[in-house]
Amino acid sequence: MNTAQVSIELVLAGILALCAFVLPFFGGSKLSLDLLQSEALIGFLGLAYLLGVIFDKLADALISPMEHSLRLRQADDYLNTHKKFKGNDPFPQSNLEYRLRQADDGRLDWMNSLKSRIRTSRELAVLGLPATMGIAIYQSSGETWMFVAVGLNLVVFILSAWLEDRLRPIKTDELSANDSTRRTQLKTANQKIATASGPYYLLLAISIITIASLALRESNPIVTWIGVGGLAVSMLALWTCLRITRTYIKFVAREMPAYIKDNNLD
Repeated sequence: MNTAQVSIELVLAGILALCAFVLPFFGGSKLSLDLLQSEALIGFLGLAYLLGVIFDKLADALISPMEHSLRLRQADDYLNTHKKFKGNDPFPQSNLEYRLRQADDGRLDWMNSLKSRIRTSRELAVLGLPATMGIAIYQSSGETWMFVAVGLNLVVFILSAWLEDRLRPIKTDELSANDSTRRTQLKTANQKIATASGPYYLLLAISIITIASLALRESNPIVTWIGVGGLAVSMLALWTCLRITRTYIKFVAREMPAYIKDNNLD
């Protein structure tokens, strides 16, 4: 993927993280236009980039259970329609992506385009509402209880990273070719995925409740509109992220016949 493109996406994640976890503590003060000066702007973008590297990974941890569910579904569909499959993995994503990286007919560019859109929509889906909450707190009177919500959101991000390894569901290469056994495996996997997705929904709940409380307590209509807009953008970003991820998985899976032929798995 283009390095400049990735850098822009990381800066976006960092700016959202700054809005979510730094901006609330500057409530009551106006941001200086000096930030737009070259030296200050470079420092701001540098900080945003560093935070973006961290929070891009944390955003991936929050959304990855849902994305893995799509991978398992693709593998299950393949086994349902290819009863004589001799391989160990019905969806070897890394191997299929490696094949695509060798392509020179535009498939690699399309793959990178999809991955870029997934990353951008994922960042908005995860950091959008916390950033909205941070902006709403900045626009409000700045009572102490509001900062508790900021801290809770940060804890949720850390919790998601901790749970990622401990609630990792079955991998596609561990799925059984036996339909009955596979149904049991997928049922267990879906339960783990639902639990692992809990931090994301908790993050949404904390942000929505805090924004709603601010809107009810404050006489500033800007807070209400910020909350409504942030919620709409975040939910649309989540829907977009999962839709594009599904498209990406289907696109990568199209390499399966050639992969099977090259590895004598037919």
